[in-house]
Amino acid sequence: MPPRPPPPRRPKKIAEFIQRINAEPGGFRALNQAELRKEIAAKAQQDEAKDEIEMEDAPEAEGGVKPKDILAARDELLRNIHSAHQSSMLTLDFISLLISKENPAQATSTLSQGLRSMVGIGTLGSTKLVAPTHLSKSRVPENKMMAIGKRLVDLHRAADTALSTAEKMRQEISLETKYWAEVLAVSEDGWATFRLPNERHTMGVRFGFSSAAPEFKAHGVAPMRRAADGTVRLEFGAMGGASKRVRVTISHQDKVVGQSYLPPPLPEDAPLHSRVVEASNSIFAQELWHELNREGRTLLARNVLLERSAVVCPLGASRTISFRLVTLGQSDAADPGVSGPEDEYAETINTALWLLLANAHRQSAARRSEPLPRGANRGPPQPYPILLPILSYLQHEKTLEQCTRSLAALASVLRSAGVDSSYTVTELPLAAYAATVSDSVLAALLNPPPVQFDLTITPESRLRILTRTTPQLGMTFWVYPLPPIQDGEQNPLAILFPPVAGDPFYDNTTDLFWYLYDAVPRALAFHYLKAAVQQSDPSVTADSQDPPTWVLHANGRSLVDYDTEEYGIEFGFELDEERGDPELYALAHLREGGEDATKAWTWPLNVGKGEEKSGDLGEIVKQVLSCGPES
Repeated sequence: MPPRPPPPRRPKKIAEFIQRINAEPGGFRALNQAELRKEIAAKAQQDEAKDEIEMEDAPEAEGGVKPKDILAARDELLRNIHSAHQSSMLTLDFISLLISKENPAQATSTLSQGLRSMVGIGTLGSTKLVAPTHLSKSRVPENKMMAIGKRLVDLHRAADTALSTAEKMRQEISLETKYWAEVLAVSEDGWATFRLPNERHTMGVRFGFSSAAPEFKAHGVAPMRRAADGTVRLEFGAMGGASKRVRVTISHQDKVVGQSYLPPPLPEDAPLHSRVVEASNSIFAQELWHELNREGRTLLARNVLLERSAVVCPLGASRTISFRLVTLGQSDAADPGVSGPEDEYAETINTALWLLLANAHRQSAARRSEPLPRGANRGPPQPYPILLPILSYLQHEKTLEQCTRSLAALASVLRSAGVDSSYTVTELPLAAYAATVSDSVLAALLNPPPVQFDLTITPESRLRILTRTTPQLGMTFWVYPLPPIQDGEQNPLAILFPPVAGDPFYDNTTDLFWYLYDAVPRALAFHYLKAAVQQSDPSVTADSQDPPTWVLHANGRSLVDYDTEEYGIEFGFELDEERGDPELYALAHLREGGEDATKAWTWPLNVGKGEEKSGDLGEIVKQVLSCGPES
């Protein structure tokens, strides 16, 4: 039989191949494609030459085999087989003769007949060279006791190991029970808990918002890993573990007068539910700060400033409101840390910011759920309307306060002159909105309720001012004449000085009060024209001299004599430039001693020191009209 061929010398693995190349001089750097091709070609030529030599020698070799060589090989093979058989038989006889002394029955079955007849059974045996002594026999019980003791020690060690393992299992069960109790409590509170996709053995909790911006939606999940004491450890990742809030600051003349409330940071041993809530509030505040900066860039026309760490909005000449993202527990040099008179106002604005961002989330989810027409594209996401509704509502409140104060001053000046003037303010109710309290507050914030002002200048001249506020247009005013208090009469302002033609619309308080301040003199002129008509009737007066006839001047602000239209009384209502308060005045153009003369009366809102209040306007008008051009 031919011997087994040797294993191939080529490399079996790529690592062995790389190792062989590195062992060559130069390694991989010495490899060259051209040289490799030459070596392969040379080796192929050598193999072809060898095959040719073998093919040429094969006929001679086949023809040269002699029958004697085959017989010799056969005889050698038989001799080797016979020798192996004899060796095995001798070994079997020796072993059988050796054990025949101890076990003759078993040895007889394998012992050869020739050897048995020659030497017999039991003639060969084996024994120990050293026989056991008395000392070794005496140590047998001791060795048994040592073996038993060793076995007992091993049993005690195994028992201790089992007890230690049981204690570890008991501690592990206690830690796992504590961990899963906290996870279950968070799940029962409504937070979404699940196994992380990339770590199936780790639980996670979703504290973010599904409708949030993409850059914040991915950060709204935190793994809940078990700490050494069995509590749950939240890992916030890119969001960071520090709690943050948006702080609202109101300043007046560069002095802080109000700030929103900042809660204290949570302790390290706070319950898991509190930490999840804090994480949700923190990521919500970060998204709110992000959206305030996005929207602030679109409100530069409203003088919104984006500073390094704040968004500043002006509320007036010396009043501003700013928004900052602060970290809880860290001192802020810009914040004095003391309470101010407008802290509640700042906290109200902060609450409105949270409501507006939550509403923006709902609106975004509703838009995504609506199917788009074929070929339409949603386009890039627009900034959420958060800052604009706040500024519009603050401007709404400021304008309402300004209108109320100005109307109160106007009515007060007229009452000081003896004119029966008044005003009322009515906030019209919103439409029925069956929703939660927060939704109702949000509806009032986005669309403030209309406010109605009813101004009575004189019993005949009455006006209604209706205000409406929208985030896009701000506050607008509509002015409508009201019928007089007495039935059967007509409001003179509807004819003499009507509001804006067509749509009675005013988009600012300056134009509104310009109209009101011009409407007051005309209303007074028409009101006192009735007294002039009565005085011009002979049946009213007992004097023999006929009284002059008074008519309304073309400007609508004066009562003049019918003949010359130069003498009479003129009414005016304007703002005092020094005080900034409304002021009523009356000018009488008369003749005294054959010369023209002018008399003036004023009724300011506040009478200063050394000034005297003018009398009743009605009495003054009656006196001027009763005297005629000659006083």
